[in-house]
Amino acid sequence: MSIQSVISRIKKATGPARSLDASIAELIGWEKRVKSGTDPKTGEVKNVTLWIVPSGDDVGRVPHYTSDLQAAYQLAKDKVPDHVAGCSWENGKGSARINDGPIVEAATPQMALCIAVLMRMQTDGTH
Repeated sequence: MSIQSVISRIKKATGPARSLDASIAELIGWEKRVKSGTDPKTGEVKNVTLWIVPSGDDVGRVPHYTSDLQAAYQLAKDKVPDHVAGCSWENGKGSARINDGPIVEAATPQMALCIAVLMRMQTDGTH
């Protein structure tokens, strides 16, 4: 999935979604692995999705980038360090901006900050 398609999905979204968090995670290096296992109670074979953190083989939980302001902030801090960023909530929408980039609007400030980070990554070629 391209950065531009994830940006478009976030812009169109009416609120946070784990599917958006997963798309962001994949863009920044999280790896999704599907593992088959048998449910000990039912004997049914089920697929389980495991997320591998970008810096190794450890299993982790994808942060709630689109709903948790701290997670969105950490994304900005990790992916566009040494940049000035801000986000706000006004007139029922969230907005964000990194440096002198465009002001981005989305359903929430967290989502707007995610878009601004992805746009900066795209501009900087750091994805």
